[in-house]
Amino acid sequence: MNNLIKSAFVGLILVGCSYSSSLDNYEIQWNGASGSELFASYGIASKIPGKATRIEKVTGKLPHKISFTAPKNALVSASGMLMNQGTVEIKIFKNGSECGKETIIGSGAIGNKTCQ
Repeated sequence: MNNLIKSAFVGLILVGCSYSSSLDNYEIQWNGASGSELFASYGIASKIPGKATRIEKVTGKLPHKISFTAPKNALVSASGMLMNQGTVEIKIFKNGSECGKETIIGSGAIGNKTCQ
């Protein structure tokens, strides 16, 4: 019985390690004029066909940041705008390193960045 319990415990540890290594850590930062009202969102899309994309609403004052985990190989994007039509800068960090590229540019465009 002791060996069975030890085997189950080791199995749980291995499963836990396997699960945690299948996730990436993300941080999204929105920056601009301090205290400006932010209206933003971020999305987590899977590269697996048919799997739903998760979109989350974000509101607050600048500067603003959030942290979360997402599956390996996910596509993470973030967008944001300010009520006073000021400029918002978006940074996405994946496992501590900044990543992402501008995906929408132009006059009056809402800031948008993507990381994969």
